[in-house]
Amino acid sequence: MNNRVEVLRGLFNYNYYTYKLRDSEHVPGVWKNTALLILLSGLIFGISAYFGIGSEYLSKKLTSISREEYEMHKILYMAGQTILGLFFGATMIFLPALFFWTLSDIELKKLLTVQFFVMPILLLEKAIIIPLAIALGLTKVSSPFSLGIIAQYITGNDFIIYFLASISIFKVWAIFIEYKYLKMLTGKNPRIVLLMVIGINLVFWLFTALFSFIQFEKIL
Repeated sequence: MNNRVEVLRGLFNYNYYTYKLRDSEHVPGVWKNTALLILLSGLIFGISAYFGIGSEYLSKKLTSISREEYEMHKILYMAGQTILGLFFGATMIFLPALFFWTLSDIELKKLLTVQFFVMPILLLEKAIIIPLAIALGLTKVSSPFSLGIIAQYITGNDFIIYFLASISIFKVWAIFIEYKYLKMLTGKNPRIVLLMVIGINLVFWLFTALFSFIQFEKIL
């Protein structure tokens, strides 16, 4: 049975789509959807950079460099963030799918399809933060959807703050979607599936916190 990938339907009607995906012999459009989601990720990251979100270090240079040099820094920042967005999209689609693939006998294309339902959630979070950052001046650790605000009240450790800021209601939603699909597709013990899903996401949160903590722009 052929099974056309329906990202929005699969995101909100996972009970129906899980059975459809499990029983399908072929999943068409996987690479097309992969490319589109990666490009969309790069676009959203680029738009965020265009509005200067996350470029506070550039503002500090405004009085010490020429206007031309400042504009060049902005262009480079946008280009870098766009590339980062492409890398983020590819990573969030392929790495979890490959990880789950090594721990199960499910076809890789089906596991990639599961990540198609996760990516819109992650990109929605990124997109929502843009107007909030513009209107309210929120930084990435002050998102009202994450634990970053609470972390700033309970600790002064920057790494812990960045780590908790990586955990949001959108990430929990993404974990829920991955868990529901993998539990049905793999047939494994629900606890094992939950451990797999939380494990790979924990790694992502730790790396996100590490890169935020290092703040590479200060090194350059």
